[in-house]
Amino acid sequence: MAPAATSTADAVKRLREDWLAENSDAREEGTTRWQLNSQIQTAKDRSNADPEGYDKLLDLAMAYGVLDPCDKRCLNVCERLAATGISTLDTQRQGEAYQLFGRSLFLAGRFEESLSALQRAQICFKEKGNFKLRRQNNRGLLRVFCALGRGREASERLEVALTLVEEVDDAVMLYVSAKQALEFTGKDRDKEILDDIWYVYLDTHAEAKAKFESYTAAGEGVLRQCGPAGEERHEDAPASWAEVWERCKDPDVWREVLPLAFEDMKSNPFLRSMLGLAAALLAVYFALMVSVAIKGK
Repeated sequence: MAPAATSTADAVKRLREDWLAENSDAREEGTTRWQLNSQIQTAKDRSNADPEGYDKLLDLAMAYGVLDPCDKRCLNVCERLAATGISTLDTQRQGEAYQLFGRSLFLAGRFEESLSALQRAQICFKEKGNFKLRRQNNRGLLRVFCALGRGREASERLEVALTLVEEVDDAVMLYVSAKQALEFTGKDRDKEILDDIWYVYLDTHAEAKAKFESYTAAGEGVLRQCGPAGEERHEDAPASWAEVWERCKDPDVWREVLPLAFEDMKSNPFLRSMLGLAAALLAVYFALMVSVAIKGK
C-alpha cells in the first residue's frame, strides 16, 4: 500500500507545481520581489484605512497570492472575506475571490473545500466573466477533480478547458498533467474517457497533434538512450572506447541526439549561460593566441 500512497502524493505534488507555475507565468515580466512586497504594503494600508471595503480586502489577498500562492496570509484573508464580504462584491469580483480561495485551499491540501469554492467561482464566471477567467477556473477544477480521483468529472473539465486554450503547449500540458494524476488517483474507465477526449481533440487540431507527437518521440528517444539500470535497453552500452568512437561517427546517433540537445538548450537557462560563457572564454583564448603570434613576429 505504501508505494501507491507515495505515487498518489507524487501526482498531487505535480498538480500543485502546475498551479504554482501558472501563477509565475501570470506575473509581469521583470517584476522584482521588492515591488511585490511594496504592492502588498500598499494594499494593506488601503484595507486598514477602510475596514468595510471588501474590494480592498480582496486586493490584499491577491497581492499575497501573486508573491507566494502558498502564503498562509493569502488563505487567512480569503477566509475572512468568505465569512463576511464576498457576497457584497460585483459578480465577477466574487468569482475572482472564490477562484483565489479555491487555489489557496488546494495548495493547503483541503481539496473538498477547494472544489466547493471553485464551483462557486464557476457560477459567477458563467454569469459575468471573460475567456481568461473561465479558462483558469476550468484548469483549477481539472486539478481538483484529479486530486480527488474523480476522473469522469476531470475528463469533462479537460474537454471544456481544451476549447479555451490559447497556446498549443497549454493543451498538451493540461492533458499530460491530468493523465499523470489519474494514473494514481482515477479508475481505468475514467482514464480511457480522458484519452478518448484528448485524441478526438488531436484529430481536429493538427498543430497540437504534431507538438504532442514530437514530445512523445523525444521522450521515447531519451528512454532508449538513457534507460534506468535494471530495465531492458534498446541498445547495449558501449564496451570500449573504440565502440564509443564508432557511435560518434554514426549519423543516425547525431540525428537522434542533436534535436534533443537543441530542445534542452532552448528550455534550460543554466545550460545556455554555460554555453555562452564557454564561447566567451574560447574567444578570449583565440584573441590571446593571435596576440602572442603577432608579438612573436
